[in-house]
Amino acid sequence: MPQRDTVHWWAGPTTFYRSPAIRPEDAPEGSAVVLGAPIDSRTLGRNGQRYAPRAIREASLYLAGYYGLQTRQSGYVDVATGNVWKVPDEPRLFDAGDVRLHQDDVHAQTEAIADPVAEIAANGAMPVVLGGDHYIPYPSFLGFVRGVQARKPGAKVGFLNLDGHFDLWDEFKDMGRYNHGTFARRISEHEAVGKMVWWGISGSRVMEPDQLELCRDRGFAAYTVDSIRRRGVVETMREALEIASEGADAVYVTFDIDCTDGAFASGTHSISVDGLSSGDVLQAIGVIPEFELVGAFDVAEMIPQYDVGGGRTARYAALAILQVISDRVLDSEPTFQRADIDAVFR
Repeated sequence: MPQRDTVHWWAGPTTFYRSPAIRPEDAPEGSAVVLGAPIDSRTLGRNGQRYAPRAIREASLYLAGYYGLQTRQSGYVDVATGNVWKVPDEPRLFDAGDVRLHQDDVHAQTEAIADPVAEIAANGAMPVVLGGDHYIPYPSFLGFVRGVQARKPGAKVGFLNLDGHFDLWDEFKDMGRYNHGTFARRISEHEAVGKMVWWGISGSRVMEPDQLELCRDRGFAAYTVDSIRRRGVVETMREALEIASEGADAVYVTFDIDCTDGAFASGTHSISVDGLSSGDVLQAIGVIPEFELVGAFDVAEMIPQYDVGGGRTARYAALAILQVISDRVLDSEPTFQRADIDAVFR
């Protein structure tokens, strides 16, 4: 059992947010379970994503000490709502370690990720997958569908991709049909997939004609950086989640770090030079807990060795996860009135 009372981030076990270790099949209903997928064999370009799950876990330890364990009794005030948030005595966040690795066998690696995700989801828990390159949403989606359908046969799953790219090629040059540039196409072919949505696409010449036709014919939607700036971060993210939720029994969300401008997140595969700020993306991610159908989340394409600024991108990834799961894993109690908040925060 990890030392949940260890305050200093540099000491103690390295589980995400100092959470207890658990086997995927033992995940309690209603909990969130972190699972590492340290692979980078399905990408063409800068590699090192295999080191990200450990880096993200280590970055989360500082947050655990500062935001959670250090003030476990008193909690923290949410100045937007007046609620006080605390780490519960009985944990609802767990860490299932890393998946089995099959670096040279894409199909074995796919099942090695899908199987534990399915076990977590079948128990009614939320899988939170730490990539790894951005192939991981495909096997994670496969596993999530299996888990959801074990509880509700025939269930449909919507899909939202926060990403600077579509990753919708049928084949990616020199890498075939199963990699970080084709995972969205493979998901689009799954019989259980509902509406697919992309948010954070960089540029205007971003897809091939057959990809546009596919999205048009299937009712899929996308939001470019320009449209997000024009229409607003919160509005477009809420609309994207509404579309992904149409006709769905659950929604899977994936977050590729590269939808963020490289000035804010250097530790990634494809550096964006006209992306969104980390603050914009975190604000958008903060909308996700409003949608109860969101049942799975992953973070991908974080590369520690390119992460300048003392682990900034790893900290960013850890904070994004906490934005998504905090409602599920922390206790919240209305404590202060609006007048109390306004008396201090101007």
